[in-house]
Amino acid sequence: MSDKTWQVAIFGTFDVANYGDLLFPLIAEAELRRRLGAVRLHAFSYHPRTAPQWPYDVTSVSELPQLIGTLDGVLIGGGFIIRFDKMVAPGYYPPTPQIHHPTGYWLTPALLALQHNVPLIWNAPGMHCNKVPSWAVPLVKLTLELSPHVQVRDTPSQTALSALSDQASVEVLPDTAFGLHNLIDLQQPSPEYRQLCEQAGLNGAYLVVHAITGLESFLQLWKTHSALFAQWQLLLLPIGPVLGDHESILGEDLPRAVSLPTWPEPLLLAEILGHAQGVIGHSYHLAITALSLGVPIFSSANLDQGKYTALQDYQGIYPLHAVREIEPQWFLERLVRRTPCPRLIEAREQLHRHWDRVAQLIAQGRRPTRQALDQFCQTLPGLLEETHQDWRQECLDKQTELDELRMQFERLKQQQQQQAQLMEQTCGELERMYRSSSFRITAPLRFLRRHVNHLLGR
Repeated sequence: MSDKTWQVAIFGTFDVANYGDLLFPLIAEAELRRRLGAVRLHAFSYHPRTAPQWPYDVTSVSELPQLIGTLDGVLIGGGFIIRFDKMVAPGYYPPTPQIHHPTGYWLTPALLALQHNVPLIWNAPGMHCNKVPSWAVPLVKLTLELSPHVQVRDTPSQTALSALSDQASVEVLPDTAFGLHNLIDLQQPSPEYRQLCEQAGLNGAYLVVHAITGLESFLQLWKTHSALFAQWQLLLLPIGPVLGDHESILGEDLPRAVSLPTWPEPLLLAEILGHAQGVIGHSYHLAITALSLGVPIFSSANLDQGKYTALQDYQGIYPLHAVREIEPQWFLERLVRRTPCPRLIEAREQLHRHWDRVAQLIAQGRRPTRQALDQFCQTLPGLLEETHQDWRQECLDKQTELDELRMQFERLKQQQQQQAQLMEQTCGELERMYRSSSFRITAPLRFLRRHVNHLLGR
């Protein structure tokens, strides 16, 4: 182990109040220090944050050009950050318009690392079924092919990125939050945990419920069968305040419900989940924390879609439907803490090898990637021109589709006009018939016919 203080950067959305995102720098720093000794981890995001108002210091990506040359390694992720849509979170945008959104906190840092020969490592980020636009394909392909260690957190992400390159080796790695057991000692509750429980009035066993909508079936179970759950309190816990989580969403008529005086820092929140008898909610990292610490998780997420497919093989996760009534005995039978299942043991071993490899790559020093990036820059004008032509053709195709829709609209409009004219003509003929002398003269006969039919029971 070297006496050097290693300078390592990790990139993601660590500047927002979302539990899962805030975990990654803490886990990475702890794992790398076990292997490398002194490590200074620089968490980079759009906006700066400072402790103690924030769990740790966060550096703005606007400062990266001045700092990239001092780094010994760059980690991208984890979390859902390999994306190109603009709506990352409400009001979340780069510090300056010159930084592209949203690739400014993951793709641009990756390219800068390659330009400065800094080892580039994909630390299990995810895509969650989004796609790479044509303009970004060459850039993402380059970063994949020049990265010595590309790990993503689920199969959909692997499939999407592997399709961009035949050379890059993209592998699936369990989310690094499955390593939380290395950071939290449930046998020795921390003083901060004891103090928070006292402040919140948590004085015994409890369940945690995620403070979001969509958990009506559980809330109804808790209220309807309150006596069955008399031994537990219910802790209302926001997981992602930046996404709108709040205790008030769950209502004010929940028996034995308590909430925390403040939103806890990430590892304290994980400890709270680890001491729960059960957890109910939707969050991905809520589920991972519960699974990694042996707590049963009742998840309202669709486990057959996107990133959640990575959780299917773990024991202790139970699907929870939003409106379907929950059978009380079914729920109670599953409120049992679990020892690590085979899939969890395997995940921990995978993560151990991952961090060994990350530490090894950082210790090996700089990699010769700058020349490859220089060569790529030579091809960049041509790529931009091709991309422009692709977009031009795509625009032409869209214009053709639009023209066809307009033609269909005109045809429908003509049909509507013809029907209106026919309706007007029919109404006119009926009106003339009603006003005619013959119609008025035969009116008594029609009345007599209706009366006779009525008498005959017709």
